Amino acid sequence: MPETYVNVYDQVGEREDLIDVITNISPTETVALSRFGRSNSKSFLHDWLTDSLATADSGNAIIDGASAAFASSDYVVRTRVSNYTQILRRNFSVSYSQQAIVQAGITDEFDYQREKKTKEIARDLDSAIINQTSASGTSAVARRVNGALAAITTNTTAMAGQPISQTAFNQLLQTCWEVGGAPNAAYMAGFNKRTASGWTQPAGQRWVDATGKKIVQAVDKYDSDFGVIMLILERFMPANQVMVLEEKYWKVAYLRPLFFEKLGAVGEQARGSVVSEATLEYLAENSSGKMTGTATA
Repeated sequence: MPETYVNVYDQVGEREDLIDVITNISPTETVALSRFGRSNSKSFLHDWLTDSLATADSGNAIIDGASAAFASSDYVVRTRVSNYTQILRRNFSVSYSQQAIVQAGITDEFDYQREKKTKEIARDLDSAIINQTSASGTSAVARRVNGALAAITTNTTAMAGQPISQTAFNQLLQTCWEVGGAPNAAYMAGFNKRTASGWTQPAGQRWVDATGKKIVQAVDKYDSDFGVIMLILERFMPANQVMVLEEKYWKVAYLRPLFFEKLGAVGEQARGSVVSEATLEYLAENSSGKMTGTATA
């Protein structure tokens, strides 16, 4: 005859075992946004000027005593470059009942949602300054920033599905150098970063730290003929592109730095928005370059 006893399956009234922790492993780093300089914009259309020197002429010699002669080629017209600001917004709302309920892992649902939206805006802006293409906007269409990949038009290398190689990478650096650029950082996604870390010339080896039981496989600095290049892992770079930047010419210009706005209540809801408006300032896109169509696996 089976014994009769109080057990966990028949009894009621047990409290739930919900720990006071919320786990979220979504990446929050915004590498380009953090590394680019910061500037201010005073209008939704942000402008700057570029100029250049005439080509060096080793045959620049005149006859002794000759009069000065002038030509239209003596004067180089400056170029005006523009970029539109993009408005980024993340909205959230929380019911008053949800606010009143005791929650696991947080003390205030409204503040928790505001913090999440702030991180999301930063990620959106990081992606936009890399990937977005320009749009002037209308009363019915949002204006959009011209991101770095779209801005770089002078120095480009098409890889036609091939993995990035030292030869192609060095050639791109040389192309930038020949027009006056001096890139210092290369931004790339996961597979391209792994490929670059697999470059073996000229050493042909990796360091092994026997004491620390560590094999050093990654390459984060590439000492090229054209300077030291930081190899930067960027989550929002397309898998099939690499950009090499002279970072001092790249800045994020804010018309409205990120801010929080509490909106008017509607019904039984507390509402808010996190907003920013910014554009990308590329003072000399021809100082930098990009590789397109790289292998992705």
